[in-house]
Amino acid sequence: MVSGLLLLLLIMPLSAVKKDTQLILDEIQKLVDLTGRLEEKVTILSAEWVGFSKRIEALENRIVAMVNNQADSNEKRESLVLAMQFAREELTEIKNSINSLQSQMASAIPTASQGPVAGENQGADLVESGAGEKPAPDSLESIYYTAYSDYIKQDYELAVLGFSQFIEKYPSSPLADNALYWIGECYFAQRKFEEAVSHFSKLIKQYADGDKVADATLKKGFSLIEMGKQSEGSAVLKELISKFPLSEEASLAQQKLNEITGS
Repeated sequence: MVSGLLLLLLIMPLSAVKKDTQLILDEIQKLVDLTGRLEEKVTILSAEWVGFSKRIEALENRIVAMVNNQADSNEKRESLVLAMQFAREELTEIKNSINSLQSQMASAIPTASQGPVAGENQGADLVESGAGEKPAPDSLESIYYTAYSDYIKQDYELAVLGFSQFIEKYPSSPLADNALYWIGECYFAQRKFEEAVSHFSKLIKQYADGDKVADATLKKGFSLIEMGKQSEGSAVLKELISKFPLSEEASLAQQKLNEITGS
């Protein structure tokens, strides 16, 4: 209907079109152009949303498989905990990406209170500035998950560099304690236990209320025991059991203590 009205007015003699009418025509054309751009953007965002749904389904299937495999094997529970940590990190990434996508979809559609010019400018900014596109290469999420990917690939030195860069640039991020924890894990995997203890201790001190304290305390205790400091390591594990008695980490700590005492 808009297109028909627009065509009719455009073919009328210019003398029959008043200045204010022409201004309205210009605004209508801008809205038509904006609508086209927004339709294209929403289509792209919808495709990304479908992709996230598939990733969540795949993650759920993988977690179920891990639990089933654990039930059918005699592997130590520590292997399951580590695998679950990986899954938890991936879930955090997906959640952050979905939140970002929701913000993009909301900002892509002008509100009813916006006038034609405001809506047109918003659409132009969206297209020209690249708003709503994937994060820049040096963005918070990009740095963190690039480093995490390096850890998964066992490229520990590169992972340490990436996580250290993340902490330096985003010290107040909710993922800062996670980054510090994975640096400790990188050193632990390389049997650089002194460096591992240093980073796990730093996490426990600086992020006492964070969700990585139990994990860091467990690995600190393990690291000390590997260093030959059995008494000190055992004390750390006992402290973990005291502070987090119902945690999976406490169960693993007790298992390690039983191995040491032979009970």
